Amino acid sequence: MFLFTYLKRIIQRMSLKYKLFVLLILISIIPISLVSYSSEYFMFRSSTEYSASISSQYVEFVSKELSDYLQAMNESFDSVFINTSFLNYLGTPADQLTEQANDMMRFRPIVRNSLQFHPEVLGVLYIDRLGKIYFDSYQNQLNPSYSFGADHPYKAAFANSKPELTAPHRLPYILYSKANAFSYIRPILDTDTGQTEALFIIEIKEEKIKSMLSSNRQGEEGQVILYHEKKDTTVSESPDAAALMQDFQQARLQTHKTSRQLLFTSGAREYQAIYADLPGSDWKIVWTAPLSSINNGVRQTYQLTLLIAAFSLVTALIIAFPVMSNILQPLFRLKKGMQSLGRGVYVPVPMKHNYDEIGFLINSYNQTLDKLQFMEREVYQANMREKERELLQLQAQINPHFLFNTLETIESYAVRNNGEAVGDMVQSVSRMMRYTIRSDDGWTTLKEEMAYIRNFLTIHYYRNGKDVHAHFEIAPELLDFPIMKLSIQPYIENAIKYGWSPNMSTDEFQLTVKVQALADALMIVICDTGTGISKDVLDKLRQLIQGKGTTKDPYFRKHTGIFNTYRRLMLVYGDQVQLSVESTPEHGTRFEFKVPYGHQNRGPA
Repeated sequence: MFLFTYLKRIIQRMSLKYKLFVLLILISIIPISLVSYSSEYFMFRSSTEYSASISSQYVEFVSKELSDYLQAMNESFDSVFINTSFLNYLGTPADQLTEQANDMMRFRPIVRNSLQFHPEVLGVLYIDRLGKIYFDSYQNQLNPSYSFGADHPYKAAFANSKPELTAPHRLPYILYSKANAFSYIRPILDTDTGQTEALFIIEIKEEKIKSMLSSNRQGEEGQVILYHEKKDTTVSESPDAAALMQDFQQARLQTHKTSRQLLFTSGAREYQAIYADLPGSDWKIVWTAPLSSINNGVRQTYQLTLLIAAFSLVTALIIAFPVMSNILQPLFRLKKGMQSLGRGVYVPVPMKHNYDEIGFLINSYNQTLDKLQFMEREVYQANMREKERELLQLQAQINPHFLFNTLETIESYAVRNNGEAVGDMVQSVSRMMRYTIRSDDGWTTLKEEMAYIRNFLTIHYYRNGKDVHAHFEIAPELLDFPIMKLSIQPYIENAIKYGWSPNMSTDEFQLTVKVQALADALMIVICDTGTGISKDVLDKLRQLIQGKGTTKDPYFRKHTGIFNTYRRLMLVYGDQVQLSVESTPEHGTRFEFKVPYGHQNRGPA
């Protein structure tokens, strides 16, 4: 941490040219590292894939060769199994020795004929569930005292219904023999029960199978291993093959890979394994080879790549360093000009030449400044004209239904010769009209807005015959505070129109207007105790507020009061205005909005 802080201070004290020099070094290290790592990775990958491709072909070849050999060995004795004497021998009881001897004399020449073509076969053994034993060989003799009933491998083979190749083992039933053999066990099934009634076992010399596994791939340090996964049996000429296969199996189970190639570690070395199944058995043919040769080649390539990259970096820095001085100066001036532009100050960048890319860039930047200044003036003037036009349109809107209904009410009172009511209504309408159309740039005082609201409530009283209990909680010092004209009355009209029901008494419906001075804004609250606003209308109002007065909802084409008022507030105060609405069914509605100080006697924001 201390070293990082120290280096940071040193870099901060450097000039821009040296900072770029250091930055160029740091930036170059990243692609160099990526290139080095990528070259190492792809070379290692291509090498292992190439090796896997060759090894896969070789493993498939060994697997096919061994499978073909076992199949040919099996077929060479097929003539025995179709011989009539052999079939009779299968069903002959163990105590009928004469019948057994006669049958053996007939099928034995067939067995020996097959044996003479396979000198690698130590002998063939027949055993069955009846207790009969038959052994034939050109090389060995059967130990007549040996008990096959106690021999577990042969006894367990009766549970199989398919040919099986066992692991190499000693043949204890042969006299004077110490040789190991692979047993190729061919079960003989009872056609009626489907169970294995006898075993025909071909004893193959261990050397024969191992010779087929011996690697003849010159120049490669690897080996072919015959591996039985279920029995954890390994067949190989290498003494460390068993430990190698244990690590191979563990890695294969951990990776859960279905591919036929695998990289794993055994001891302190990395290995590549390619394997294939031996058809018709649970054996696998596995080719394993250490990755030391591949790793050495990749490591040398990696080192050479780093050396070339380092040399290229040094050469590039030597060439780039003097060029930086010529480039940085005009760029630095351009940077200062752009910083000034960010602060809203248009400062053209001086040019000493304009015949290169940097000069063209600076010249374009200066031209852009001129265009920006012109466009800014045009946009500002257009926005001002548009806002003034919209504000005047919104301020000039008067609800014609309210005016027509008021005139009809005056007419009805005139017909009844109620001159006092007619006079009050005419005076109220007159004062409201003068207030609405007077030339005052859309601004008024809080006191005048309250007077307009009282005139509105007077007309409402004559129209409905019921007085609305309205309470105004306004501090006297706030009455002269300038506000936007007609910014409160639409909320009063909305509360009476949608919150007051003719079935409600004057005491049940209470209307309150509160005005409170905050630190930086004036808070205005209009609340009532009426029926409240339905949820769908409340959602529309909140969407209007969230959209900053912008909405395409057709609802506001007919209900323009709140929409127009909020639009005018947004035009005058901008994002500084805050409006919220809360409503509970049968408990009333509450509108609350805040307007900032300092906007009096001003046009659109």
